[in-house]
Amino acid sequence: MTGRSLRTRLIGTLVLLAAGGMLVLAGITYLSQRSYENRRVDDQTATAQRAVDRALDEKLGLDGRGDPKGPGPGGPGTFAGDADLPAGTYGQRRARDGRTIEGEVTVDGSSTSAPPRLPDTLRAGQLFTTGAVRGDTRYRVRVAQTDALVVVAVPLTGADRALRRLLEQEAAVIAVVLLLLGALGAVLVRLEFRPLDRIATTADAIAAGELDRRVEVAGPGTEVGRLGVALNNMLARLEQAFAETKASEERLRRFLSDAAHELRTPLVSIRGYAELVRMGGASDPARMATALRRIEDESARMGTIVEDLLVLARLDEIRAVEQTVVDVAALLEDAAADAEAMDPTRPVSVDVDGDALVLGDNDALRQVLANLIRNAVVHTPAGTPLELTCEHDAAHVRLHVRDHGPGLPTDRPAELFERFWRGQDDGSRAREADAAGGAGLGLSIVAAIARAHGGRVQASDEPGGGARFTVTLPLCTLPLAAG
Repeated sequence: MTGRSLRTRLIGTLVLLAAGGMLVLAGITYLSQRSYENRRVDDQTATAQRAVDRALDEKLGLDGRGDPKGPGPGGPGTFAGDADLPAGTYGQRRARDGRTIEGEVTVDGSSTSAPPRLPDTLRAGQLFTTGAVRGDTRYRVRVAQTDALVVVAVPLTGADRALRRLLEQEAAVIAVVLLLLGALGAVLVRLEFRPLDRIATTADAIAAGELDRRVEVAGPGTEVGRLGVALNNMLARLEQAFAETKASEERLRRFLSDAAHELRTPLVSIRGYAELVRMGGASDPARMATALRRIEDESARMGTIVEDLLVLARLDEIRAVEQTVVDVAALLEDAAADAEAMDPTRPVSVDVDGDALVLGDNDALRQVLANLIRNAVVHTPAGTPLELTCEHDAAHVRLHVRDHGPGLPTDRPAELFERFWRGQDDGSRAREADAAGGAGLGLSIVAAIARAHGGRVQASDEPGGGARFTVTLPLCTLPLAAG
């Protein structure tokens, strides 16, 4: 349903409801007025009955006791009547049989050319409405019993005129009110629907690609205002989702490109040495041994890259981390021993602040520490001290791996955890990483494992020189179990 048809329906509904209510009210008013007019005319028939009875006595020359008296002063067939009787009031007297007419009179000598249409036989106590012999005049008729039957008919001309005037006035008032109500309703509905029109315009713009457009919210306390707020919230979430999807696709493209680039280097080396051997260019035993060793080294390097990619792919899957209680302080002690075995010339210190327990995967957390320590060993000169620290508060455990090397190779530490990241500063960790054969995935694996455990990893330069990597994990308060 379009906005225009909805507005039309609303206005039509308002007008119909108003028209129905006013018609009911007009009907009640008309019925009340008609009942009042009928009662008033009935009272007039009762009053006229006595005047007609006297006038008939005078017309018939009786003295009220049935004795002859002669014509009265009012003249035959007419009587002055009471002041409140309408002109044209008609009266007649009939014998007790209700059929024989003994005399007729009208008020103030009015013409009897259109007397009421009366039945041939009447009986005492009747009260009814009838028409005229000619014309459209209506009469209210009362039949009373005296010595004979006295019939009184009061014309309803005044009552009909009043009722007709009431109907005309009600029709005019209803028409004017409905017109005003329709016009006012159209204005009010248009004002109320103006925000919906703006919402529709904004929706069209968003459909055309303007995802940053928002609805102008007027009156957030109204239904339309709440709709605008809800729509803006939905649009913000949709825009964020689109942005995240686009960023994810861009990261995937970059990841595939970087992976292909990283894998291409060892593959080119392997192919080159293999062709050298096949073509006999390495007939010398020393050169043959060098070629085979380089093929083996590049194969191992490529295998490491593939294993890291598989680790990242598994971490990207939406699955629950194995929930066991892990004592990360013990892991830190083991990692320090591994670092000393990797480089016996390097001083390694461990500082543990009590027991620190987390819920997670024991092997994955060991890999976090192993990657950070290997990163520090590879990117700092031999013999550079390495400090491993574990501290915790009421909610988190923090693992620090701090070296005393040249520091971070970038002013934006967050990009260190991007996959296949390479720095551009000669002499920095980037050049050393390439020399060491790293693929730029170790820190990405650390960040992915930390996120999978509900934590995070951060990197920063230390004021006294060197770099610090901090892994923050949620603290577990369960009893220590085997991990």
